[in-house]
Amino acid sequence: MGPITKLRIVWQEGALVAVSKPAGVASQGGDGLAGNNLVDLARAHFERAHVGVLHRLDRNVSGLVLLALDAETARTMSAQLREHEIGRRYVAVVRGKAAADAFELDAWLAKDEKRNQTRAAEQAELAQMPEHERRAFKQALTRVRVLERFSAPLGQCAALEVELVTGRSHQIRAHLGHASLPIIGDPKYGVAARGLNRPLLHAHQLAFTAPSGQSIELRDPPPWSSAELRGLRRVERRR
Repeated sequence: MGPITKLRIVWQEGALVAVSKPAGVASQGGDGLAGNNLVDLARAHFERAHVGVLHRLDRNVSGLVLLALDAETARTMSAQLREHEIGRRYVAVVRGKAAADAFELDAWLAKDEKRNQTRAAEQAELAQMPEHERRAFKQALTRVRVLERFSAPLGQCAALEVELVTGRSHQIRAHLGHASLPIIGDPKYGVAARGLNRPLLHAHQLAFTAPSGQSIELRDPPPWSSAELRGLRRVERRR
């Protein structure tokens, strides 16, 4: 995906801004990402040197992200994040059968920084690990609700609403993969599908208290249609 040239602003109150990030755009800058990340785009749009991303989305994940344009707003909203007072919900499309209509995933997670990959482990598995290995794991909790079950050439699939309770790196992708509900289009934890170059994971809802004290709930629909999902097919293997 080539660079985008402007932000899609969903909501703004003073120095707090919610934007809709497309897949392929990084939350922050890094090697080779100059200009094609939310920080640089916001600096150019608002003509401000200091812009903070309050919570990041993986580069190929789309959806709502909060930005702070000054330090005071960043402190106020970061405190809400630490206290789990900002509701973050996603839509994920997975392959597999979700047995229950609503459930929780609580496997512990450890990030391998060198491989940029998160490992999930149940408490029984943790108990068998040596202490130095066990210390890398952190508690994580994800709540899941089934929105729709459907069949596709790819197999049995489901659209899920996923709520982050904790906010570990790659939490949703690792938890769903560990639960045998891999996200379609996710190269690390999920399952490939023909024509997809991104995970079908989208941050579609944010709920928080704005610095003014007003309760805010924002929604951003996923950038795919039900018809597209029902046509999902396996990647054809080369002979």
